[in-house]
Amino acid sequence: MSDSNRPNDPGQPNQPPSAGSPYGPPPGGYAAPGQPGYGQPSHGQPGYGQPGYGAQSPQSGYGQSPQGGYDPSSAPGFGQPPASQPGYQAPGAQFASGAPGAPGGPGAPGAPTGWTAPPPPPAPGKAGNKMPLIIGGAVIVVIALVVGLMQLGNRNTGTTGMPATASPSASASTGTGVGAGSAGETVQKYFDALAAGDPDAIFGLVRGDLPDRTFLTREVMAAAVQANPITNLKLTELKSSNYSAEIEAEYTINDRTQRQKFYVSARDGRWYLTTIAARLYVKGLSPADTGLTVNGIQVGDVDSIEVFPGGYTLGSTSDTFGFSKTKVVVESLGSSSDVYDIKVQLSDAALKDFRAATKKLVDSCKKPGALKKPDCGINFRQPSGVTIKASTIACTPSGVNSIDRMKPTLNASDLTVRGSISVSYRCTMKSTKGASYRGVGGLYSVYGQKTETGWKVSGQRP
Repeated sequence: MSDSNRPNDPGQPNQPPSAGSPYGPPPGGYAAPGQPGYGQPSHGQPGYGQPGYGAQSPQSGYGQSPQGGYDPSSAPGFGQPPASQPGYQAPGAQFASGAPGAPGGPGAPGAPTGWTAPPPPPAPGKAGNKMPLIIGGAVIVVIALVVGLMQLGNRNTGTTGMPATASPSASASTGTGVGAGSAGETVQKYFDALAAGDPDAIFGLVRGDLPDRTFLTREVMAAAVQANPITNLKLTELKSSNYSAEIEAEYTINDRTQRQKFYVSARDGRWYLTTIAARLYVKGLSPADTGLTVNGIQVGDVDSIEVFPGGYTLGSTSDTFGFSKTKVVVESLGSSSDVYDIKVQLSDAALKDFRAATKKLVDSCKKPGALKKPDCGINFRQPSGVTIKASTIACTPSGVNSIDRMKPTLNASDLTVRGSISVSYRCTMKSTKGASYRGVGGLYSVYGQKTETGWKVSGQRP
């Protein structure tokens, strides 16, 4: 229950937030009713940090008024001292017993002349017991402030998709950039920074969560811009208000014309970008197992990485694996860039070793030592009423040169290799009674996997 005698007591309900309160209005005040909050795209526009668009997480609290916002008219009048301050008179105090003009007080009709008895002292725990309540209210505010800071810290902790090889300084953080004076100038500065290979200048156009910086360094960016620079830039303002704007950038990259929309938001008279990087999906290349690198930086165990527009070179720290394509061009921010058309394959050295291991297998099949040897593709049946001496089986392969033409494929999910060849066997054998027999077999597919001791190759599917 509220007390009209203590309008500013922190223990009273429905009090306006005081200066410095974590629940007070954000810097710059609240957004006008019906207008989008600072840093927020208007309805129907993609939000900041949509999946598949390389965008970052949404900025929060940019001038957005909480529901049922603070109404100054509902607060006590400014300049009214609280009840605990000297000179304050609670309503009705002028009519207290003994007060001038009050019934029974000096000057009142029928009042006795002379001094009246002083009022009795306040009862314990009532008028004189306001301090514990004030202290308790302060403690509540302090606790709320601490909890608010903890929540803020939790919101900015950790990133998704941070490579295992990334350093702590490369992880996502919060931008505190100065922005630019207009929406068009903000986008122009973005492209100027791209051309200059200056990622810090781009980070200065963001006021909110920044993407992971592992592949947004000066070195990676310089190589990307040099490989595929942006030319013929033209900016067009499509929409604009006091709080947000939509700018279309038309430009040429990789000999192709691109159109990219930038959503820009205003805060405290400055304009900021909501998206600065594209997302490159690399999960299909098993980056941790294949040792995938992008512009010389190891990717690690992640599904995707964030990059600026430009050209990138794929490589590997492994001497076993390579890729069907090593050049990737990220042309825009608005659409996701993937590597689904790129296949993991054996490196030249690993291909040579795999072929050599296959030839070694075929050579071992000349003396199979059994009627059935799946590794060699040999599967003879025992003649009826005859016992074949396994030690007498001898096979002569043909088509061995098909191994040199073999172009094996690699399954990126388990890193197993499959190759097609055309090797056939003509075999002879003898029975325990000395009779001679003939048989034929063939090896048309081989499967292999790299182990610590080398390649293990077999004609039997694993």
